[in-house]
Parts: sequence; structure tokens; C-alpha cells
Amino acid sequence: MKVEIQKIVYPGKSFASQNGKIIFTNEGLPGEIAEISPIRERKNYIEAQTLSISNESGKRVKPLCSHYKTCSSYQYIDYAYQLELKKLQIEEIFKHTVKKELTGFEIKPSGKIWEYRNKLRLSLLWKNNNAVLAYHAPETHDEFVPIDECYLASKNMNNLFSSLLKIINTNRFTFIEEIEIKENSNGSLLAVIYGKTPDCGGITRTFPDEITGKFDLSGIIYIGEKNRREKIIYGKNYLEEKISGKVFRIGAQSFFQINISTLELLIKDMDEMIKTRNFKIAADLYCGIGTFGIIFADKAQKMLGVELLEENTSFLKENIALNKINNYSFKKGPSERLISEIFTEKIKTLIVDPPRKGIGENVCKELLKAGPEHIFYVSCDPITLARDLKMLLQKYDLAKVYGYDFYPHTPHIEILTILDKK
Repeated sequence: MKVEIQKIVYPGKSFASQNGKIIFTNEGLPGEIAEISPIRERKNYIEAQTLSISNESGKRVKPLCSHYKTCSSYQYIDYAYQLELKKLQIEEIFKHTVKKELTGFEIKPSGKIWEYRNKLRLSLLWKNNNAVLAYHAPETHDEFVPIDECYLASKNMNNLFSSLLKIINTNRFTFIEEIEIKENSNGSLLAVIYGKTPDCGGITRTFPDEITGKFDLSGIIYIGEKNRREKIIYGKNYLEEKISGKVFRIGAQSFFQINISTLELLIKDMDEMIKTRNFKIAADLYCGIGTFGIIFADKAQKMLGVELLEENTSFLKENIALNKINNYSFKKGPSERLISEIFTEKIKTLIVDPPRKGIGENVCKELLKAGPEHIFYVSCDPITLARDLKMLLQKYDLAKVYGYDFYPHTPHIEILTILDKK
């Protein structure tokens, strides 16, 4: 079955139509002819897989990763055109869902388009008692794609993956299922080993002996599948990263932004918008290890953070102390449940950086009721952002929308939206 690709829609699906039926496939640029194989047929559309391409677009380039469809499905697209596509996608989402035309909107490019990831987690695929590194196949839970090297991560990270894999195979550590590596801006690494058993066995001796002299290692951590407890095999259970003059300890299981250079761009834009707003009493929901709240605490009389996960809150406390922040307090628990409670503090500006599901209807209702003067909404999913904005714009004006390419060669888009109370 052949179709002509008309556009690429969020999140990265190539769009075509035939005989009045909409088709979404996994690769193809506007104007290209795609030979496709239908995977499943829904009521209003067909999901398909691209088998081959003819009439190739001039925007098509050769991917670096042989496994690019699993790690970064836009690798076959010229980078400048990736930004253009993402810009069009956001404009279309805002126009149809938020009913707003975005003027002057751009996606800010990443400072690095390769080797930009500071964290990468890979599975071990065991075959004939031998392990290879692998990504999960797209849209599956139990299928894997073996890889040798991923160009989204640094050579330093790739080399450590290779060294760890060699040790695992030499010693037949078949209980190990996944490896995650984190790296800071100075090239220091933290390795996190995930295994089936609570006991990490012989890796306590083997791993440090074989790799500590080859890499700048902050630490090696083992986490068992059942108890999820961290066992320090070597060094510390965190990395340190410096952002905007503040130092952050990032734990083995803590969340932190993947692309540091692009995070700096977002922080700079937030800083400019904060200067012209009432920031005396501010709160940071879904605050993680405290990135935004700690960076902007010196601009407020009082800063309040809200975070649920222990792997984040333990390091949030350390980061507050490490940076000698005296006006920061935090509440542990779900932001969705604590939202009404924090507004007893007469919050003037609210920062929210939720997971992909967004802040949701209940939080939006509380914000409409409590009415902070300003909301800084950082989103990693424009669909849920648009849904939330549709509610919030009942009482707020859309002051500014910024787009950032935190994840080059992928469909992902990070957005900062500033809302001012009407």
C-alpha cells in the first residue's frame, strides 16, 4: 500500500490519507511516497509501519545510529527542519485546543545535537548466557533492539557501558537486567546497576577493581528488583552538577533534566520574566531535587517546594543546605493533594514542572480558585499542557510561550508558558 505523506504530527507520526481514511505511520517526510504495512485499524484511522520510501525529500539525512527508530526517530530529518516541524506542531496544537494563534513563537535549538544526554538507561538482552545492550522496541514492553553505541550519549558514557558489559559477560552476572549511567558537565559518571536479586553478589569486588582507574567515577550503585534499595558498591550515590551558580546533588534514582545546555536557556528566560512579576512569595510544585526553587530563591522573600518521591526529597534537603538557602521550606507529598494547603501561604507566583500527565483538572480548579498572580508552567507534553491551559485561560492571560529542543532527533518538545492573572 503506497501513500503520500502530508505532514508530521505530534508525537512524531507521519500523516497521510487515502480513500477518506487517516493513516499514521512511523516514518516519512511531507511529499515522500511511503510503502506502508497496516498494523492495526481503528474506527477513525489506521496505524501503519513504513517499509520503504520513494521520491525522497531533500530534508532527509543519513541517521548516525543504526537503531535510530528506538532512540531518536527524527534522526533521518535535517536538524533545522526538525525545529521547523516542532514549531508547526505546537502552533497547530495551540490553535485547535487552546484556540490561540501563537505569534513570534520559535523552538530554541539545543547547544549540542549529539552527545547531549546526561542520562541513559539500557536493558541487558541475554541470549545463550551472553548479554548485549539493548533498547526497548518502540511501543512494546517485552521486545528489544540490540545496540553497540548510541550517539545521543557521550563517548565517555558509551565506553563505560562497554566496560560494564564486558565485566558482566566475563563473570556471567546473569541476574543483572539494566544499566543506567549519569554524567555531569565535567565528565564524572555515576553507574546504577539494576538486578533481579536483592543481593548484588560478586559485583561488589569486580566492578570497582576493573573500572575505577579508567573512568572518573562518582559512584557505582546496585538496586535490587524487589526491594529497590540502593547498595553503594563504590564511591557515592550521587553526582554533583552546577547550574546557574548553584550546586545540585543528583541521586541514583533522582529526576533531573537530560540536557544541561538547553536547561540553562530555559532558566535564563524564566529569570527575565520573573524580573517583571511579583515573586515575593513563590512556590515550586513537582519540584524534584529543587532545581528551579533553589536557583530563584534569592529573588523571593519566601520559597516553598512540594515533592512526593523520597529519592528526590532526600536530595532536595541536601541541596537546600549545600547552597545555604535560608528562605526555602518544603512539603512532602503529592502536589495534587497539597495544592489547596500551600495557598494558605498567599503564594504570588507558582512554578509547576509536572510529569507528562500535566497538572490535571483538579489542580487547575484549585489554581482558578486560589488565583496566584503568575504561573510558570514547564511542560514536556504539549497535549496535556494545551488541555490544562484551556481551563486556566478562563482567568489567566497567556503572556509568553517558549519552546526548547531538549531532545534533538526525537519528537519531544519542552515548553515554558507564562500566565498572568486577568
